[in-house]
Amino acid sequence: MRGRRRVHVPPVAQAPAALGGGAGGDPARPPGPSPQPAFTDCDEAARWLAESLAETLAEEAAQTPGGPLPYALFGHSMGGMLGYRLTRLLLAEGGAPPPALLAVASWPVRGATAAGLPDPDDSDDGFLAALGALGGLPPEVADDPAMLALTLPVARADFTLCRSYAYRDEPPLPVPVAVFGGTEDLVAPPVSLEEWRDHTEDFLGTRLYEGGHFFLREHLAPLAASLTAALTGVLGRGVPAGSARWEMPWTASRSQACVAD
Repeated sequence: MRGRRRVHVPPVAQAPAALGGGAGGDPARPPGPSPQPAFTDCDEAARWLAESLAETLAEEAAQTPGGPLPYALFGHSMGGMLGYRLTRLLLAEGGAPPPALLAVASWPVRGATAAGLPDPDDSDDGFLAALGALGGLPPEVADDPAMLALTLPVARADFTLCRSYAYRDEPPLPVPVAVFGGTEDLVAPPVSLEEWRDHTEDFLGTRLYEGGHFFLREHLAPLAASLTAALTGVLGRGVPAGSARWEMPWTASRSQACVAD
């Protein structure tokens, strides 16, 4: 995005080129070498994110006439859950304005079932097998013992964090929400993603791509285009939230759309 419109995007290496802008690091850790242990509690991670976001927006506000730039939150799986928790925290406690758009991929609002996630307390072999079956273990990591040694503690912490999530019955968000998922995702089945509709005053729709939990690896470019279109539409509204809709470039039923690229 250019000018006063920027997108905070997911920790995917190709995202900067696809979106034409910068990308952040892992949403649960600062970019680069981590100065602290990985988070294992989603509420603690969300609070750290809120504090970091407030500092970033305050710095931008000091340098930008008219105040801080609008921003969007996008997260895949754990990142989607943290984006949701962060949005709730900002609305409840302030410190920074809420996002102009919350985009969630591959995370049900009621949480992923424990059976669908690798067990962080499992043996190394069992944990790696479950991680590989989920599609979360790239070959370049699986075939490199040194990389595996570095990856295992971080991955275990991530799935511990995922299991710390507990659904809360809260009023619908006053923030537009767009949802993405994979047609064959066993962790976040398409039917479970539809429940996001009831947790926002402005549901922009669910878009499904062929694939499993890590569908975005094969569909990064169209996903980035959809995110950019959604945020552009939200920022371009001249009407109250809820009375305009993200113009989806596909034919879909009310419940879902499937895209094969």
